[in-house]
Amino acid sequence: MRHQRVLSLILPLMLGAGLVDAGGVSGTQGPVPEVQLLVGLAVSYLCFRWYRADSDARGYRRSRWLSVGVVAFTAGALPYYLARSRAAGERGRALGAYAAYLALAAMAAWVGIATRIALG
Repeated sequence: MRHQRVLSLILPLMLGAGLVDAGGVSGTQGPVPEVQLLVGLAVSYLCFRWYRADSDARGYRRSRWLSVGVVAFTAGALPYYLARSRAAGERGRALGAYAAYLALAAMAAWVGIATRIALG
C-alpha cells in the first residue's frame, strides 16, 4: 500500500470517531472509551505503516527506538523523523505539511461531532 493511501485512511477514521464520540453507542451520551482506544490503536498503526513506507522509499535507516516512538508518541516522534529524514531545504515543507495534516484530521473529527449533534 502506498504511503499516501495510508494517510487517506486516517481521515475517514477520524470522521467516524467523531460521529461515535458525539453521541456514544446505544444512545449513551459522551465519549466511548472502547471506541477511543480502538481509534487510537488504528491511527497509531496507520501512522507506523506510513513511517515505514516513507523511510523505505527514502532509504532512511529506522532505529528501534524511533519505531517505538512512532507507535507510542506519534505526534512527537513523526516531526522528529521528518526533521531527521529530510534535507535541509525540505524540512520546513515537510513539517508544515505534517501540521496541516494534523489540522485536517482534527477537522474531520470535528465534522463528525457536528454532524452527529445536528442529526440528534
